[in-house]
Amino acid sequence: MNKTIINRILIGVIALMSLSICVLVVCILTRPRYVNTAEENATVIIEVPPDSGISIASANETSGVSTPTETQTEDALQDTNISKQGKTSTRVNIRNAPTEDAKVLDTVEEGTTFEIVEILDNGWTHVIYDEQDAYISSAYVIIINS
Repeated sequence: MNKTIINRILIGVIALMSLSICVLVVCILTRPRYVNTAEENATVIIEVPPDSGISIASANETSGVSTPTETQTEDALQDTNISKQGKTSTRVNIRNAPTEDAKVLDTVEEGTTFEIVEILDNGWTHVIYDEQDAYISSAYVIIINS
């Protein structure tokens, strides 16, 4: 092979690598910065104390595991006059409105407890924190009884 053919092959490889680098840079610059992990129908984990009067059927009695529905749990909490309490499942921001763009009032550690005012349909939980109205993403709330 002569030098001209080798030089053309090397220039072609360099051009291909330069093009690949440009494509990678564009992919990196256009990638999403944030991933929305909150689902529209967020799952709420409920801790039920044994003396609350809410029974959970065992897996041996039915073909699958049966747990109380959200309505049954809400009714049981209202019937026993237990105020709803919650705790955080991880480190989480507490905000002044039920949106991701709202001002962060505080960031609290896992296990921080608070009084629940209402669980909103938009994936947020209205709480009382430091004697003021605040909001936490329902994805990070565990309902407990006081």
